[in-house]
Amino acid sequence: MSEFVEAYNKEVLENAICCLQKGEPYVYSLVRPSAENKETLKRIVLEYLTAINKEKAYNLLCLCLEEIMSNSLKANIKRAYFISHNLDINNPDDYGKGMASFKEDGLGKIKDQFFINKINSMGLYVKLIFALENNNFTIVARNNSVISKEEIERVNKKLKLSENKSPEELFMNSIDQTEGAGLGIIMIKKIMSQLSTAEDCFTITANETETITKLIITP
Repeated sequence: MSEFVEAYNKEVLENAICCLQKGEPYVYSLVRPSAENKETLKRIVLEYLTAINKEKAYNLLCLCLEEIMSNSLKANIKRAYFISHNLDINNPDDYGKGMASFKEDGLGKIKDQFFINKINSMGLYVKLIFALENNNFTIVARNNSVISKEEIERVNKKLKLSENKSPEELFMNSIDQTEGAGLGIIMIKKIMSQLSTAEDCFTITANETETITKLIITP
């Protein structure tokens, strides 16, 4: 790790700890994941879990966080991909056309600098917010690639399919050929149900400007 990266991640961790001690939310802007900043974010997770005596949730919660980061960045990549191909993501015909090639052309280039630059030039972002709320540890990912009505319906369908299903049944029945298997979202739901007693321990919602993914860990 370069001295600059090391110093930056040290400052990020110190700022997060300071916010935790003050009882203030800590906001982290995620541009592009790397092994170094992932480790720093995992350190932040551990600090918050320790504050509510829930350290044993660390490994599984980090899996959920990594999946959320991946999904949020993928949403930005998707939006940049559609715009660069003059496709309207909210138009059903354009959506079907774009998704037919996105998995091959878009996801294969998820680390391509062209799409990173496109995302930055469009002002797309992913913000991770860590906070203690009523002694619960919350992680919120706010992403200004607003999820469409169709995508919300697909998410809810996947989550509905996951109820009372064995892993084998989930694998066989959760396949969505438009978006992929959707097993990541189902995995988060299953894990969070084990880690938290909150009924809304994992939610994905949207407003006019953002998609909001939230995790709640109870003590």
